[in-house]
Amino acid sequence: MSPVARPFLVRGRAVPLARYLAEEDIDGLVACSCIGNEVTIDLPDTRILVNLVDVGGVVGLNFHMVQDGPAKARTWTRRLPSESEPKELAACIARDVRTLERELTPLRRRPPRAQQRCRPGME
Repeated sequence: MSPVARPFLVRGRAVPLARYLAEEDIDGLVACSCIGNEVTIDLPDTRILVNLVDVGGVVGLNFHMVQDGPAKARTWTRRLPSESEPKELAACIARDVRTLERELTPLRRRPPRAQQRCRPGME
């Protein structure tokens, strides 16, 4: 499998994650940036922002997803031990992105239809 050139912008404390995120297999990846304590992953119709927070011996990964399609915005959190290596953090982020992609695939194929309401006597 030959490496694919992907656009990455890297600055700040999230720098170690960039290398490992580049190695993860994320289908449809358009762009990824690691700046400060934030990782932004752009897919064709979805943007995922991940904030990294160190609190009380754990690293919190706070995810926020928005989509240009039928899916509503979502927010969720993962907690990992503070001694987690950047490779583990990147794998966790990539795993959640791949799971989200699997969940969004059926919506892309069949977007939900708006319910039509009929008034009595009208056809």
